[in-house]
Amino acid sequence: MTSTLARVAISQSELFREWADGDIARLVEVSEVLRLESGTLLHGPGENVPFLYLIASGSLRMSLRTGSNREFAFRLRFAGDFLGLGPLLSGEPFVYTVTCRGQTHLVRIPGPFLKDMLVRNGRLAVAMFAGFNRRHRNMIALYADASTGSLRARLASLLGLIANASGHATNEIEVLQDELAELLGTRRQGVNRELRALEKLGMLALEYGRIVIVDRAALQELAILPAPAPLP
Repeated sequence: MTSTLARVAISQSELFREWADGDIARLVEVSEVLRLESGTLLHGPGENVPFLYLIASGSLRMSLRTGSNREFAFRLRFAGDFLGLGPLLSGEPFVYTVTCRGQTHLVRIPGPFLKDMLVRNGRLAVAMFAGFNRRHRNMIALYADASTGSLRARLASLLGLIANASGHATNEIEVLQDELAELLGTRRQGVNRELRALEKLGMLALEYGRIVIVDRAALQELAILPAPAPLP
């Protein structure tokens, strides 16, 4: 069961989607599946983490603490996303706190084994970094336009990124309005107002703790970022 979960998570990850079956099988053999409960602390700031994590189910909250000791959401990671690649390759410690937002299954890949595969086979490295670069460019574009784009456009972009986190578009997003406000650097009231407006326009349906995208095309027209390119 755990090896099946690891195989699915690795083969569907944006990082490894272009890897050959044999290479994926090698990762599955050395990987471990973790089952964590809601609120579990995965890692804290200052920790050196020799693993790459793939989120098989559930989600993670990455938070930072300000100089005034206020903690705010830096990013949310959902099923299909990955965590820890930057610190793993750079050797730098985490600068954020990572906790589980609900019951979460993670596939933990040993960093030294992964780095050895990349060093031995440049083709694997190129394919993996291409996937990482696509995600990084999207996030940079969102933050770069945060000061000029309207709140509605930034919100539409953020919802699109979350919905496509796994590489397989979903219309149901489990996220709180407080979290969206933190990620966008604004007040919850403003996010609520824009979400209600989008619901009246027929683009969204608001449920407790969840947002359902009703009209993806219309929502994308509002977004700062272009729609993600179709997967090969």
